Amino acid sequence: MKIETIRLWEGRDDVELTTFLNEQDQFLKIKGKRPAIIAVPGGAYQTCPRHGNEGDPVAMAFAIDGYQAFVLEYSNATKAPEGKALFPAQTIDMAKAILTIKEHADEWDIDPDKISIVGFSAGSHVCAMYATTYNTVNAKLLTEKLGCKVSDISIMASLCIYGLHDYVLQEKFNDEHPNFMSDGQGNIPVFGSAHPDEATLKKYSPVENATTDMPPMFLAHATDDGLVPALHTIRMAEKLQTIGVPYECHLFQYGNHGFALGRNVFEPFKDSLTHDAASWLPLAKNFLQHLIDESTLVKEDNPYKDMPF
Repeated sequence: MKIETIRLWEGRDDVELTTFLNEQDQFLKIKGKRPAIIAVPGGAYQTCPRHGNEGDPVAMAFAIDGYQAFVLEYSNATKAPEGKALFPAQTIDMAKAILTIKEHADEWDIDPDKISIVGFSAGSHVCAMYATTYNTVNAKLLTEKLGCKVSDISIMASLCIYGLHDYVLQEKFNDEHPNFMSDGQGNIPVFGSAHPDEATLKKYSPVENATTDMPPMFLAHATDDGLVPALHTIRMAEKLQTIGVPYECHLFQYGNHGFALGRNVFEPFKDSLTHDAASWLPLAKNFLQHLIDESTLVKEDNPYKDMPF
């Protein structure tokens, strides 16, 4: 496996793309190009810990199934130069990462039409904002910034794990359930103010930006999440259902916030302590497999459509 870290912007060491690339076996060569996936860690936009549970381990979990996997460290308050973490910097970072992968598709043995993204918490917000805006409201911004076409930064799917989809909802939750985000100080690096107005909150809420032009989305959340309530995912699922975007949604009774791959945080080597929420991973892999190869999908016809009553 080839592991390499690439700086995405000249003159900056905070926005990086790390590769986890399977190399071709000279005796057992695979058929066709490989799908790719970018893991995007959370961290409340204050940090972006690649080496935590939501970064490298997630990339490797997909790499073992043959994906060419990556981890994106995006602009955040701790590492970015002053003013460089303001929205939509992270959407631009993601576009740059995808463009970089497509530019190296032949070298890295990747099918450029089979690139997906998977994010957690703030990283999930990055993925959801990208999926809902890269080819609509942010298309002009991204293509002019990168000197490319929209097709050069397209994705196959977005996987959003315990994601923030509605900033209006989150601000209300923070007021009613005091937590480390309630004072609004964490908003300043990304919004430019502690308590943005409702129009600004909606501008950066994926549920407000979702359209039929977006790619399919996979959603997962724990209903006991005490930081980013599961209602975020429920509202996003309702929006996707209403407008007719292909999606899959899984809610788990337990897991709270930050379950990542579902391993026990303090004793990850004990299988008996794995959270039920860990099952999001095989479910997500099935979801992606059906998009990669539609012949793997079994669709049932409506058994009641021809009923005489």
